[in-house]
Amino acid sequence: MTLRGYRSTDLPLLTGPWLAGELLGMPLEQAPATVVPAAVEAPKDNTVELCVLPGAAFVRFAELDWVHRRARLEIGVQPGADDLVPALLKTAVSHGFRVLNLHRLYGWVTPAAAAPVDLLQEAGFIGEATVPAGRWFAGRPVDRQIWGAVRHD
Repeated sequence: MTLRGYRSTDLPLLTGPWLAGELLGMPLEQAPATVVPAAVEAPKDNTVELCVLPGAAFVRFAELDWVHRRARLEIGVQPGADDLVPALLKTAVSHGFRVLNLHRLYGWVTPAAAAPVDLLQEAGFIGEATVPAGRWFAGRPVDRQIWGAVRHD
């Protein structure tokens, strides 16, 4: 699987039925039709690297810290592309570590949204911290977690 750079024609990929800012933004199955879709801005400067899997997903390396070689990872998957998630997640990690030469990737996970924790672990992420009532989800406060992966070489 290969990611490519964002182009203005990829704009529809930046909006979808997932939680905004999630490490692995999977389509929410029970999201009511009245919920405003999550949206990501196109990159404006060198603190964001935005890549896409055409027609299926985006991978966003936000809060890029080029000095300390780290970034917050966000992925948004369009409905119907769920089968691509394991390879997409591994490709995103590989891109961050090998192409961008980062040392650490991290991101937010909301367990109440049924995040596929096993996929995160298979891609090298580990749970680092839990923030009690860190997000409002489904009409109530829920815990939010920080997951991270570190390059060892």
